[in-house]
Amino acid sequence: MAMAKEQPSDNPFHPGTGTLPDHLAGREQEQALLKKSLAAIAGPRESDYGPLRGEVPPPLKIVGSRGVGKTALLTWVKRVADPKEVDVVRLNFVPARKSKDVLSGLLKKVANIPGLSRQKAEAGAYDLLQRAMKWKSGQPALKDFEEIMEARLMFRPLLLLLDEVMHYDAKMLTQILQQSQGLANDQWPLALVLAGTPALNEHLKKVDATFINRSEEININDLDPTSTRDALIKPFTNRGVAVTDEALELMVSWTDDYPFFIQVVGSKVWEAKKGAAKVDVDLVRSVEQAVHDRRNLFYASIYSMIDDDDELLECAMKAVEAIEAAPKPLTPRQVRTCIGKGAGLSAKDARKAFNQLLDIGLFWVTGDVEVHAAIPSFFNYFKKIYERENA
Repeated sequence: MAMAKEQPSDNPFHPGTGTLPDHLAGREQEQALLKKSLAAIAGPRESDYGPLRGEVPPPLKIVGSRGVGKTALLTWVKRVADPKEVDVVRLNFVPARKSKDVLSGLLKKVANIPGLSRQKAEAGAYDLLQRAMKWKSGQPALKDFEEIMEARLMFRPLLLLLDEVMHYDAKMLTQILQQSQGLANDQWPLALVLAGTPALNEHLKKVDATFINRSEEININDLDPTSTRDALIKPFTNRGVAVTDEALELMVSWTDDYPFFIQVVGSKVWEAKKGAAKVDVDLVRSVEQAVHDRRNLFYASIYSMIDDDDELLECAMKAVEAIEAAPKPLTPRQVRTCIGKGAGLSAKDARKAFNQLLDIGLFWVTGDVEVHAAIPSFFNYFKKIYERENA
């Protein structure tokens, strides 16, 4: 009997879309922290429409380079939040929109509580939320952020997810953070999660909300080898598709333990199997060129961001040379020193270049303050293109 033809939507791997993968591996610690925040704001209240009896959780920051799964983690927490206990509102950066429209649009989204009726609500708060929901783009901005947020928090706990925070207007971000902190101080059930690339922390220095420096930071980078294997094999085995040990190891060897590449490899193998119930080495080898081409496109995008500035390109080369030549991992200060000496920059300019390269994803800094290549194989690509262009 012929197997049913699989549809493109059946593919459990989703490279580059921000879609939650079939199996979110290696993020157990991060997931536990997010679940803890959800549980805290779903706790008992002092009265029907009053603040929490317990403490409000501190803000969380999710920081990581492009392709490591920040957006997928936000999608995960939105999916696991119990709609009977906690609402989730997510704000994404929209470059073309004015800050006042972004903020008013956020409050309009916040004010919408499905199923809320006047009969079951505190009248003044209900009327305020109804007015906020009627706002339309082009009208005067809604300025009473804290008042509208407090009115909505009377009825439902809220997890507020702010994505791509490094791009937010500093004045708008200050208002959101300061007034969110005021609500938290009064123990209203609000949890705040900020996500972005490493530039997020530099951007927050421009914001007048020092409490955010005391938030808990989640740094997500590559996966450990066991988690890489789980992320690759479980989407297959969960659907009754066997994967040989040799095939799995070959797939792993093409990933650098990098979440985006895991999704690329898994997706290409899934497409190639065409309904087969087993993945072997020959099948995996058949997609090698397709994987290679997709990886090179990603490498080219990173190289292009660096190449936009000749001085930054030179700094990147000095950083690559220093990281590869060191007998043990360097500290950020040591890498900055190598950049400064190698490119003839002041300490201030070397720090700026370091932060730019960190944000682009040339390398990352681990929790124990060591600098590592974000994608080791990209270093080879980088040197090859750099040497060819500077021959």
